[in-house]
Amino acid sequence: MDQQAFNEALMKLCILLYQADGKITLKEQDYFYALQQKIDWQGEEDLEDFQRRAILEVRDVLRQGEQKAYVSALRDALSVDAKRALAVAQGISHIDGDMADEEVEILDHLQNRVLAKSLSPANDQPTQQASLAS
Repeated sequence: MDQQAFNEALMKLCILLYQADGKITLKEQDYFYALQQKIDWQGEEDLEDFQRRAILEVRDVLRQGEQKAYVSALRDALSVDAKRALAVAQGISHIDGDMADEEVEILDHLQNRVLAKSLSPANDQPTQQASLAS
């Protein structure tokens, strides 16, 4: 997996998290925008086109109740930098000061099932700072 695959998976995860509770706050939008500004986008597809497609994809996932399967499908790409993926996911979930049950479930699944192996101390490697600044 490469950095671009990680970037795409991270964007999809964030879109899922900010849409999971059915309301998008200004703080969530600002956080997501800040993330976009920090990502070194190298995709074949324009970032805005990717984002529009990902939003439609996430809406289908939410409608079908397939959030956990969706996050699981992002495992390999998110494992490129598991600490950053978890930190960003937690950040967008907490930014509005209110964590919906749906967000809690997605974060628990992400941390305890999807990224658990990559986050274990045995796999602890020097990584970029787990913030938007990385």
